[in-house]
Amino acid sequence: MHHLASAVLSFFLSPLNWIIILVIAGFGFKKRSLKLTCRILAVVIFIVFGNQPLMDWYANKWQPAPVTINPALTYSCGIVPGGFASPDKDGEGLFNATSDRFIQVLKLYKVGEITHILVNGGNGKKEKKEFKEGQWVKQELVTMGVPDSVIFIEDQSNNTAENAINAKKILDAHQLKPPYLLISSAHHIPRASLLFKKAGVVTEPFPCNYLAGRGAFSFSDLIPQLGVLGTWDFYLKETAGYYYYK
Repeated sequence: MHHLASAVLSFFLSPLNWIIILVIAGFGFKKRSLKLTCRILAVVIFIVFGNQPLMDWYANKWQPAPVTINPALTYSCGIVPGGFASPDKDGEGLFNATSDRFIQVLKLYKVGEITHILVNGGNGKKEKKEFKEGQWVKQELVTMGVPDSVIFIEDQSNNTAENAINAKKILDAHQLKPPYLLISSAHHIPRASLLFKKAGVVTEPFPCNYLAGRGAFSFSDLIPQLGVLGTWDFYLKETAGYYYYK
């Protein structure tokens, strides 16, 4: 039921879905004034939420800025939530659009900022249980020269709240003491940090995979873009989730 409610909430938090609903409603209504109202609202939503500068402004208000790690500080564990690898049509693993998480956790280990890696959670798809993201990511890390002994995987979680609870169990079991580094997509960091703190795991954020907020301004950005609409989905979902748990 929780997953159904989450899916419904995600649907109604999408500006693109509201535009589609309004366009369809515009054709469905018989009254001309209602048709016109729906079409005007659809255009307004497109102009507002298709605006890149507005998206960048919101992103910068929401997500943490890039951080510089203190070279004198070593973290006992870099916790990286899953979701950056997916199965292909044959069930084989592949990196997806959030794979910057993998790049950054590997880099942080290679330069000595973290001594252990916890791959936390699967790809969040209950219907894809034949694909074990944690195991696949671990093998990729080993291939890149990371010792098997410093990699821990947790592949039972289906959401960030479960990520946090199960991560604490693993950290406690292996007696890994703070500080911990939470390596995740910038838009995901505020909610993830909150949930980990609630589970008793105080982390320091290492945001990556920025979807918005870091590009240079161009006057062409003032022209509404369809692609920007989809980016709002990630930020609005994270914002709603954050205040729900807070």
